[in-house]
Amino acid sequence: MLSFFRKNKKNSNSNLKILSGYNFRYRSVGAKSEKNIIKYANYFNFDYEFEKTNKFERHFYWLKIKMLIDNLEKGSHEFYLWLDADTFFCRYENILNHVDKTKHIFVHNNFFKSIHKTKYKFVNYLTWAPNVGVLLVRNTKWSLNFFKNVWNKKKYLKHFWPDNAAFMDEIGLKAEISKLSNNNLSNDVIKKVSFLPGIWNSMPKKNYKNPDNDEVSNFYFDPVIIHLAGIRRRDRIKFIKEYKHLFI
Repeated sequence: MLSFFRKNKKNSNSNLKILSGYNFRYRSVGAKSEKNIIKYANYFNFDYEFEKTNKFERHFYWLKIKMLIDNLEKGSHEFYLWLDADTFFCRYENILNHVDKTKHIFVHNNFFKSIHKTKYKFVNYLTWAPNVGVLLVRNTKWSLNFFKNVWNKKKYLKHFWPDNAAFMDEIGLKAEISKLSNNNLSNDVIKKVSFLPGIWNSMPKKNYKNPDNDEVSNFYFDPVIIHLAGIRRRDRIKFIKEYKHLFI
């Protein structure tokens, strides 16, 4: 990878390392998110790594999977927290104090207005779909194998949710990338995966300024993390300027 800049912090705290990254095109949002994340990391004395690169072997969204695999293979920390470069902490809560540390992977499972249609008028399906913009991962062989399997799902390289679809496939929540009946979690996944409360990945609607818009809302009151997922880049900038008082 050719990086235009890489930022790392390393100290004696091996509990958690935060991972994130963005390319030059996304720097207007990513740089603001980076400052916010570093502020959070320094508060708890967590390590962090930001990979800022203009060239990557796949769609840039796959960077999270590669960084998680690389860090799990090094195994220097007990937990790794991936954060998309449009996430912002709103208060100081140590995520490790809010999870069952016997689990291996932690992700928020958000409501999604299904692409599948019902035969009834004015009736829609709502399904669950994990959002990988916030991922807490325990350093285990199971976690490493899980993300290696995600990386190897090359049939999603050109999917409109590339990395997220591969993750959904591996975890078993496949209703929105295949048949409606395909949301099935294996017993192994049920034992190993935990679903984070919405306050850890609170997402405003794409058209958050339009009260008449009928999008399903995954925004949670008093969030720890606001994630500007799916919002146009210029509208992300507007949101950050208008609501920066919400962030730490």
